[in-house]
Amino acid sequence: MKLPALLTMLLFGLIACQPKGSLMYQFPEPQNYAVDQVMVVIDYLNLKDDIGKLWDFDSYYHQQILNKLLADVDRQLHQSGYPKINKYLLSSGLLIKDTFAVEHYIEDQIQDELLYPPFILAAENIATEQIDKHQEILTIMVKYIAPRRHQLNDELTHRGMQMGYHFEAMQMPANTAILYIHIDQSAPGILKQMGTFLISGALASQADYGHVSLGLNTQRHASAFFIHSSGQILWKNHSNTWSTDQPINQLLNRFPEQF
Repeated sequence: MKLPALLTMLLFGLIACQPKGSLMYQFPEPQNYAVDQVMVVIDYLNLKDDIGKLWDFDSYYHQQILNKLLADVDRQLHQSGYPKINKYLLSSGLLIKDTFAVEHYIEDQIQDELLYPPFILAAENIATEQIDKHQEILTIMVKYIAPRRHQLNDELTHRGMQMGYHFEAMQMPANTAILYIHIDQSAPGILKQMGTFLISGALASQADYGHVSLGLNTQRHASAFFIHSSGQILWKNHSNTWSTDQPINQLLNRFPEQF
């Protein structure tokens, strides 16, 4: 077989193996679900890696980015016709096991105490007893729904895009919607990866960093879900390339409008 023909066959084989469908989901008739108020839950994490045993967490920079994300999301929702956000939950490490310790930094200065998840937790008009429920819902969506691909005009793409059972316990007011956003930009470094082989057992605690079904080398991701209080997922998006230095509307692409 001639080389050009072989290369052509390999190319078509690679194309055929590419995942089909979009990581974005859009409910076909979102206008059927009125939204009078919006609650926002944002979980953002960007752990740093060095030659030490534990990961590094800077609470100052995380809080700055969480505040900016909330302001950007509020602006984007307003432009899409939704009311101003009056309920929110901001967190870092909400989906990580509570035994996972990190070194605490404030503006690049190390602190004496270690931190355990969630490293940051700030709520406005959200009952404390509901936080665990939001944690459970977000975990399910990030692990099982975010990586799903969806085919246009395929009825099967809507199967499983309902969270009604999980929402019943929260007893939210009718015509409420929740925008969940989970962002993990943590970047494991080669030194710590080598350390897992050089120092047997020294980094065993890092194995707890298994909050989703993604490995350490593929954990960078951003997911967003817009869910009506009935449990219907109206829209979702997932990206392995979006980061917080990009406009929020790129993550909230084709977000359902309400006018």
